[in-house]
Amino acid sequence: MKKLLSSVVGILIVVALLISAQHYFSAQTGTEDKSGKVLNLYNWGDYIDPALLKKFTKETGYKVSYETFDSNEAMYMKVKQGSTSYDLAVPSEYMIEKMKADNLLLPLDHSKLTGLNNYDSRFLNQSFDKGNKYSVPYFWGTLGIIYNDKYVKAKDIQHWDDLWSSKFKNQIMLIDSARDVLGITLITQGKSVNNKSVADLAAAQGKL
Repeated sequence: MKKLLSSVVGILIVVALLISAQHYFSAQTGTEDKSGKVLNLYNWGDYIDPALLKKFTKETGYKVSYETFDSNEAMYMKVKQGSTSYDLAVPSEYMIEKMKADNLLLPLDHSKLTGLNNYDSRFLNQSFDKGNKYSVPYFWGTLGIIYNDKYVKAKDIQHWDDLWSSKFKNQIMLIDSARDVLGITLITQGKSVNNKSVADLAAAQGKL
């Protein structure tokens, strides 16, 4: 696949969803007893090796209550309902802005964070979170097409629009992300993935 959806920005980690986060940060300074403490983490599936969580518990004394979600929207709804308090969550960049607007986030205490100087400056101070007040980068990546070359020839998959070829009818599995799939469709129509035109979005929906 020669073209990638380069505009898909990475997944970022949002810190301190509820007040319980302050217990975690207090522990980092040694001002709070660690016994019986729990770090509530909400993440995408398969993003963290379970062995790493065990290592974290061994080194810090904090048990990790680990839950996963399969879409930003599902994560957002659960957090907004307020039935569970999370210390850390890992949404995509656009969702951070939405959660911030809905007052679902608490600001980071940068005095207790280390290693930010190791980040490439391109990934910091983004428009959705100026000054990294609520988030720090976790992952960055692009979106592409994967195919089995035993059944599909490279010349048949050169552009996003090839996904609409009749030869691939009922043979395609799409990523479970409405935002990404809509972005792919907009690209095939010569539009920006950030297009907000009602008419253009309706046309993309029609194509899908």
